[in-house]
Amino acid sequence: MQCRVFSLFVLCLLNYTRAKIHRPNVCTHGDVMVKCVPVCPKICSDFLYRQRCIPKKCERGCACPKDWLRLKNNQGRCIMRKHCQRYIIE
Repeated sequence: MQCRVFSLFVLCLLNYTRAKIHRPNVCTHGDVMVKCVPVCPKICSDFLYRQRCIPKKCERGCACPKDWLRLKNNQGRCIMRKHCQRYIIE
């Protein structure tokens, strides 16, 4: 009986792991899938005064679409550049 329970557990674990690995990447918050995620994403609060960014390794992942900016650092949703003024506190 214990062997069957253990075998069932291992089988379930393998199926779960396989599903996680083969699941397509899903982007949220208005992001889109890109081949190379920006190392220093553009954000509303400093898109005019960007610090110099030295790119590192290129990785596939989620980023804001063209002409959209991140509301906060690497978190938060993407918004259109023209709407950033609403969120910038001066």
